[in-house]
Amino acid sequence: MIAMSTTSVMYAMDNLPLPCRIEWNNSNSLPPLPDNEQNRGVAGAFSGFVGDELVIAGGANFPDKMPWEGGKKNWERTLYHAYTDTLDFQWGIITDFLPAAIAYGVSIQLAEGLLCIGGCDMKRCFDDVFLIYKEGGVFKLSYDWPSLPVPLANATGALLNNKIYIAGGQKKMIEEEATNHFFVLDLDRKDKGWVALPSWDGNPRGYAVSVAFEDGEYPGFYLFSGRDYRSSGYVEVLTDGHRYDPDINRWTQLQGFFPVMAGTALVNLDNIVFFGGVTKLLPGSYEHPGFENIIRVYSPMSNTFVHEGIVSFPVPVTTHIAIRENKFYITSGEIKPGIRIPLVYEGQIVPLEQ
Repeated sequence: MIAMSTTSVMYAMDNLPLPCRIEWNNSNSLPPLPDNEQNRGVAGAFSGFVGDELVIAGGANFPDKMPWEGGKKNWERTLYHAYTDTLDFQWGIITDFLPAAIAYGVSIQLAEGLLCIGGCDMKRCFDDVFLIYKEGGVFKLSYDWPSLPVPLANATGALLNNKIYIAGGQKKMIEEEATNHFFVLDLDRKDKGWVALPSWDGNPRGYAVSVAFEDGEYPGFYLFSGRDYRSSGYVEVLTDGHRYDPDINRWTQLQGFFPVMAGTALVNLDNIVFFGGVTKLLPGSYEHPGFENIIRVYSPMSNTFVHEGIVSFPVPVTTHIAIRENKFYITSGEIKPGIRIPLVYEGQIVPLEQ
């Protein structure tokens, strides 16, 4: 088990140094399965808070053998839930909770629950949108949501000014190809459904990273990295960044190099904090060096990275960050091709003097 740890992160705001650190609690892990089998973790699960409970639902893993050993990917329907106000989480498990075995969708945390968008299983991608919520202390599903215009998995999304933006992804599991779809759902006008918007000026992509800035000098939907892949076998890891301004319905390409494909990110103050990522696609094996354990801090104001730091533990990819109050949670994920990690990292960004 990985113990408590901290790492220093230097921020820049208004050209003044603002020293901060991230305090980590890496002691929590997904619980054993009902048959007492050790939990291997999941990649691509839906995750977020429903009320005061952290929820992790669905996802995929390789329970028997690794993919280079001929192992078959397993897709999950299980929901894990836990209160996070204690050092050690006490988990509940609801097997077969999701309507189907789903992974690699988009998670959007709303006041009423966790909105799950798209995803896929072994055979097909989904256009379904449903809400995980609690009523009378019981977790339930609501399907009173407009479906996506097309099935999408491995897309990315964020909530900006009560509108959900979804970018990229793929429409099918056979002859997989990245897309440049860009859709918005106005939560104040759900009856209008998803609306197609102009795409960014760049490659189609899946496995991208996105965040939303609601305030500041450069508000908008930010899209970073990902990879372009075609049915011909062409694959390119992307390192570009783009900002969509909904006020003028226009994209702007960001200057810089963003090697954060399949990583996670959050907004802190006037900065974007990136966790991990994949810079190069290497064949899976036990000797694989693992994905990046780098934390990068990007300032939209100066359009530069203001800090990079390395942490001493593996940072998973193909996962989500759930946020509650002043803490965030990286919910399981993948640390090498095919290899999951069952840990749930809890982090808190605090001023250095605390």
